[in-house]
Formats: sequence, C-alpha cells, structure tokens
Amino acid sequence: MDSQDAAWHDPRFTWQPPPMKMLKIAAFAAALLQTAGCGDDGGSNASGDATSTTADSSGTLMATSTGPVVAPCEPGEIRCASVDALERCAPTGKQWILEPCPSQTTCTPCDSDACNVDACIGACDSVDDLPSSAGCSFIANRQLHGSDITAPFDDGLVVANPNSSTNARITLYRTEEGTNVEHAMEEIDLAPLDSHVFLLSANFVQGASSMYRTGGTYRVQSDVPVVAYHHAPYALSRGNDSSMLLPESSLRSDYIITSYGPNVDLQDGEPSYFEVVALENFTTLEWFPPVATAGNGLPIPFVPGGGRGELKMNRFDTVRIAASGSANDIVPLRDVSGTIVKADKPIWVTSGVRCGRVPTRDLEVYPVGLCDPLQEMSIPLEYWGNTYVGAHSPVRTTERHWWRVFAGTDGVEVTTDPPQDIGTIVLAKRGDFVDFSVSNGVHIVFRSDNGVFMPVQYLQSKRYIFDPDDGGPLMAEPEDEYADYGDSSMYQMIPTEQFLPRYVFATAINFPLNFVQVIRPLGAAEVMLDGAPIDESLFEPVAEFEVATVEIVEGSHLIESIDDFGILQVGYAAKEYDPLCLQETPSKNGCLSSYAYPGGMKSDPIYIP
Repeated sequence: MDSQDAAWHDPRFTWQPPPMKMLKIAAFAAALLQTAGCGDDGGSNASGDATSTTADSSGTLMATSTGPVVAPCEPGEIRCASVDALERCAPTGKQWILEPCPSQTTCTPCDSDACNVDACIGACDSVDDLPSSAGCSFIANRQLHGSDITAPFDDGLVVANPNSSTNARITLYRTEEGTNVEHAMEEIDLAPLDSHVFLLSANFVQGASSMYRTGGTYRVQSDVPVVAYHHAPYALSRGNDSSMLLPESSLRSDYIITSYGPNVDLQDGEPSYFEVVALENFTTLEWFPPVATAGNGLPIPFVPGGGRGELKMNRFDTVRIAASGSANDIVPLRDVSGTIVKADKPIWVTSGVRCGRVPTRDLEVYPVGLCDPLQEMSIPLEYWGNTYVGAHSPVRTTERHWWRVFAGTDGVEVTTDPPQDIGTIVLAKRGDFVDFSVSNGVHIVFRSDNGVFMPVQYLQSKRYIFDPDDGGPLMAEPEDEYADYGDSSMYQMIPTEQFLPRYVFATAINFPLNFVQVIRPLGAAEVMLDGAPIDESLFEPVAEFEVATVEIVEGSHLIESIDDFGILQVGYAAKEYDPLCLQETPSKNGCLSSYAYPGGMKSDPIYIP
C-alpha cells in the first residue's frame, strides 16, 4: 500500500465521494490552482520550514514540519491528503505541500478514466448538473433607467439562498471601468432561505445609444448554488423593471432579442437596445438586426437592417447595441426586437427599451401616454420550448394583456388555447415575431409541434390623464381598456418543459402590491407557499393547466410541491402617492411603476441552435 492508499484507509475518517460527475474534475482542478484557495508552490514558508504529510508503515498519516517524505514524488503532482485538503508535490520532488480545500468542497480522488487528478469538489463545481437557474456566479450591469429622475438611484442585485440547511458565503465583486480585473466589494454569510440586496451604484454604460465599455460590471460568487434577480432601480421609483438572472454556468452563445418600440416622444423613449458582456477573452460577437443599429465609429460599426455586425470582446467588456434612426418617428424602425445574437463563446445578454409605452397607440387618436423602462435578461435559445402557459398579469382594471411571440426556428407555427382572433401564428424565420392582445383576465396556452418559440408578456401602461387649464380631465387612452395604477413592464414566459418542484424568490422593495402566479398541470399536487398550502379555490383552469394568482408580502419566499410547476412574480405601485417612492420631487400621480420576471427555471437543453 503506497502513501496515497494509506491516506484513504486512515481510520480517522471515512471517505464518501459526493454524487457528482467526474467529467468535471480535471477542468475544475486546473481552475482551482489559480484561485486564492490554493497555496504557493514554492515548497517553503516564511520560516523556511514546510508542512508535509506522509504515512508510516501502519498506514497512519503523519504531519512533519520539515524534511522529505518517505519516497520522492513527481513535482506538481496532486493528491488528496484528507477529505478536507489536497497536497501537492513541491518543485524539489522531496516533500508534499498541504492545501486545505475551499469552503463547501470535499477532496475527491480521481478513480476513473474521465479525470486525471484528485480535486476539491463542491456543489458549485457541478452546477451544470443542477437542473435550475441556481448557480454560483452571476453577472450584472446597471440597466438604463426610464429617465434622469431615477438615474441617481442604485440598482439592486438580490441574492436568495435556496438551500434549506446550508449557509451561503457570497462575495460581491466589481470590475473597475477601464480594466478587466475585478475586486471584492462586500462579503456576507446568507442564512438558509434568506435573501440579501447588494446595491449597484456604478455608472451606467455611458450614453443612451450604442456604446462600448471595458469593465464596470458586477459579479456575485457563492460557495453553494443560489438564485439571483436584478431590480432597476432596487426599490419603488418612478420607473422600474426586474429580471431573473441566470448563472454563468447556464449562459450560452445563441440569443434572440426581445425588446419593444420606444415611446412616442423621441426624447423620452430612446433607445430600444440590447447589452452583451463577454464571459471569456477573445470572444467574437455577431448580431443580425432586422432594423438599423447605431454605431460609434470605433469599435462599434453601424449595421443596416438585414445586415451583420461583428465585434471582438474580452471578459467583462460590455457593448450596448441600440436601434438607429433617432429622428425617425416610425416606431417599428426603432425596435431591435428579433435581432439574432450569437458568439463563439458563451455571453451574457440583456435587452429592453429605456421607456416603452404599451401598447404603441395611434398617435392621431392618442397622442400622449406614459412609459416605463422595460428590461429582461435574455434566456438562451437552447432553453426555449414548445409549450407555454401564458398566465395573464394580475388584473388591475380593464386593461388588455399584450403579447409578442418570437420564433426560435424557421417556419414555426404556434396555436393558442383557447383560440384567439389572431388564429395560428406562423413565423417564417428565426427572430420573426407578432404582436397581439387578449381580453382582460384571459389565460392562454401556447403550443407548437414544429419548432421552439418564446411568448413575452407586456404589462399595459397606466392610463394618461391630465387637466388642461383646469378645464376638466382628458383621458389619452381608450376608456374601455386601461390600467389605473402600475405601469408597463415585460417578462418572458418559461416553457412547461423547464418547470421545477421548488423555488426560492424575492420581491422588489417598497412595492405595496406583490404577487406570485403559480402554473401547474390540472390535478397536480398541492403547492406550499412559505409552509402553507395555496388555497385551491384560487386556481383557474386553462386547457390542461391551471393558474393561481396569490398576493404576497415583501421579502423572500419558499414555494414547493412534489410535482413540477412554474412561477411568475409581478409587483405594482399603488394608485395614490406613496412616501416610500424613490423620487426627487413628489408627483401627484404617485409612483407609476411595475416590475415582472419569471421566478426560476430548469436549464435543460431543448433545442440545439
């Protein structure tokens, strides 16, 4: 028995390898050697002594402060010293250097042809195996706010710990502008089922049109899988929206942009845009927009509608690509929706519009209206599906529910149940989309049997009312279809194929009205929200599914069932002025704002682009 075998038969501990794919061990070990958790390979400490381990003839591990091991070793060789530590052969080949494993990891011996070295392995090293939006590394950029009124207010990166018994050690990093090097900003221990808001105060990507920036991004790193959401701004203001974030491990290379046209006011609604952050050095980004996109000369090219743009990027570089034609009053020509985005390495993508009025009205009849920022982190095309439940947003007044359906493949045909006036939706090319609306309070199921697609719901803007010269109120929206509180927002639906049995999620801050919508198959098991079953009478049937809309309190929540289900999270401002609203000057209209996002998802590949 050699010294390594002796270590694994040490009576002081019992080794049980964690249930993880050994395919990842080799890659992880290489990365591990570059982290702060690994010691110097110099073979000596400040006093000139070295800590080493060896085994006596009985197989018992012994630690010595100096001197060679019983047998020479191969310089750089790595092996497990215990369940809590690696040891590495020093450059001299005469002693082993002990290296404790990072928090929440266990030293795993390489015992198959799928690996070539022992390594410290933890839950974060197998996040690709976790069928969810949970992960250990999330990137966030401050998003464009609806106007200068809310620009001084921080965004919020909300992190929630979905583990029922394990604390999460979480670090917030920021990459300074002009560099690709990140620095730790804040570190916390997050209790099980708890959440925390990291404030993002760095500048926006400068300007409101196409811009390029090195650095300026944020990232959170956890030692166990967590979930994350981005609220912009972080609390109730005069313009909000929110996104579910996906971890780096779930990000891919192919996307389709879901945005919206700018408001009718050219100075207020610009721009419709998407942003990309490179995850790796030497990334080549391409985009194929249906409308012209603006360039800045260097390095971003102007791209005509139907053309192709290309850009080289390194890790933590950000590019915003905005629609061109700011002097053009044809709203569809200033909407980057349907742009195909791809790269030769995984990328982070968000999309939106600085201030979107939903819906876009006939300007001769309704010349003015309210708008709000719309934003979503784009779901990679690989995770798009074939069946979705379009749960209508929680009803406010008599508003209609506005939808876009985007094609993920050529020639996709989408049907609705119950059937809608639009009939079968036929989309000829990837990236094509259609707009339509359904009546107040109507849920629908979307299906296709010949391709993947994505339905996106857009919350209707609050009705616009003003009092000209005290001559009486004028409503600049149809009287039979308006919302009298909240404002516009957009959120992607989650395919039923990506439902999960358990979620931890967190609301935005200071919103008086918060809801979770639960989508499950008819007859599925009861759903428990914060330990109590959801009232069965709240579920409304739609085809072979049912939807419940449940009002919830501000904060983090646990929702679970023995069957898979989906959730959406929505919040509204109140009708009256709210003193908790973040605004520089009070408004008689109160805080006109909403937020919405999907609460979580699997990340199982459904379609290979």
